[in-house]
Amino acid sequence: MIILTALLFNILNSFAVSVDQLIEEAYKEVKKEKSKDSFNLAVKSFNEGIFSVAVKEGKKYLKLHRKNDIKRDIIIEMIAVSYYRMYKKKELFDHLIWADRQNISRDIKLKIFQLANNLFIEKKDKKRLEIIRKKFSYLLRPIPSFRIYDEKFKKFKPNVNIFKLKYGNIIGENSLYKVKKDTTLIEIAKELDLGYDEIRIANPHIDPFDVQKGMIVLIPRKRLLPEKEFNFGEIYLNLSEKRLYYPIIINEDPFVISIPVGIGTDENRSPIGTFSISEKRKNPYWYVPDNIKEEDPSLPDIFPPGPDNPLGTRAMRLGNTTYLLHGTSKKFGIGMKVSHGCIRMYNEDVEALFDIVDTGTKVHIYEKNYKIFKNRHVYIEIYQLDEESRKKLLHELSQKGIKINRNFISYLEKERRGYVIPLY
Repeated sequence: MIILTALLFNILNSFAVSVDQLIEEAYKEVKKEKSKDSFNLAVKSFNEGIFSVAVKEGKKYLKLHRKNDIKRDIIIEMIAVSYYRMYKKKELFDHLIWADRQNISRDIKLKIFQLANNLFIEKKDKKRLEIIRKKFSYLLRPIPSFRIYDEKFKKFKPNVNIFKLKYGNIIGENSLYKVKKDTTLIEIAKELDLGYDEIRIANPHIDPFDVQKGMIVLIPRKRLLPEKEFNFGEIYLNLSEKRLYYPIIINEDPFVISIPVGIGTDENRSPIGTFSISEKRKNPYWYVPDNIKEEDPSLPDIFPPGPDNPLGTRAMRLGNTTYLLHGTSKKFGIGMKVSHGCIRMYNEDVEALFDIVDTGTKVHIYEKNYKIFKNRHVYIEIYQLDEESRKKLLHELSQKGIKINRNFISYLEKERRGYVIPLY
C-alpha cells in the first residue's frame, strides 16, 4: 500500500511538472508571436510614414524581445529615425543616451548620434548639441590606421582607398565626418575619395546640396567584395555601387585597394563581363569618337594631353574594346552615371592604380544590386533593388536560413544602403 501511494504521488507530481512546462512553453510562444507582430507593425508603419505608430510598436517589441540581434538593432535605429522625422528633440536626446547603454552595434550608435547632432543643428538646440558632442566624442575619432612599408603602394591612403582584408571578403569600417563649412555631398565625396552616389545613399536624411557646418556625415567604408571566390591580382568592378576592388598581397598580408568610379549612362552603358588590361597610356591623347563629335561638333578630332583632356592623366584599355579605365578633367562625376561607357576615376586614384597594375591583368565587371556573404554570420550590402532583384534576394536569404519579409527589406533599402550590415 505504501509503495502504491508513493507511485501515485510520483505520477501526479510528474503530471504537474509537465503541465507547468506546457504553460511556460505556451506563454513563450504567445510572447514570441506578440513580439513578431510588434516588429512587423513597427516596420510597416515606418515604411508608410506613420512614425508615431512605429515608435509605439517598436517600444513594445523592445520590452518583449531582449535578445541582442539585428532586429533589436533595427528597432532601436528605427525609433531614432522616427523621432528625427517628427522633430522630437527631447525624445531623440533621451533615446540616444539610453541606446548608448545598450549592447548594440557601433554602426547603429553612429547613425543615432548623427541624427541627434544634425537635428540639434537644424533646430539650433545648442545646449543638447554641446552635451552629446562631449559625451559621444569617441564616435568622432578616426579609425586606427596602419602602415604599408612597400614603397610601391605609398600613393594609397590606409582606410581610405586601401584596406586590410578581414574575415571572408569584408573590408573597412564606417566612420563619421564633421562638416567644416557649408558645403555639398559632392564636395565632401571628392575630399574623402568617395563617389557621390555612395555617400548620398548612406546619408538619406541629409540634403546633398545643403550640408551645414557642424553636421555629421556617415562615411561608408565597410564593404563586401563583389565576388566571394576572388583571386588576388585581379580587378573586380561593380557598376551598381560604382566602385572598383583590387585584392592584393603585400609582404604576405592580404589587402584590398578600393576606388570609386564613374560609369556609363543608361543610354551608354558600361560593359559587363571579363576583360584584361591590353594597353596602358600616360598622359593619353583622346581620339574623339564620331558619336561624341555628333553630340558636340566643337570637339577636335584629337584632344591632346593636358588639364582639359577628358581622359585625365592615365588610361588603360579593356581588351580589344574602345572602353577605357581612365582619369578625368572634370571636378565632379565620380560615383555617377556620366560617361559614354568608359570607367572614370579621380586622377589621383587612376595614377596610383596605373603604377601597380600590369598589362594582362584581368578585370571582372558586374552589375550586382546587392551582395551577400556568409561565414559564421550572414552579411548583406544593398544598393538599388528592382522587383526582380528583390525577389532573388529574399530567395537567397531564405536558402541561408534567414526569414525576413518585404517590409523588412524595404526598411533596409530606405535606411541601411551602401555598406555592410549583419543579418544574423
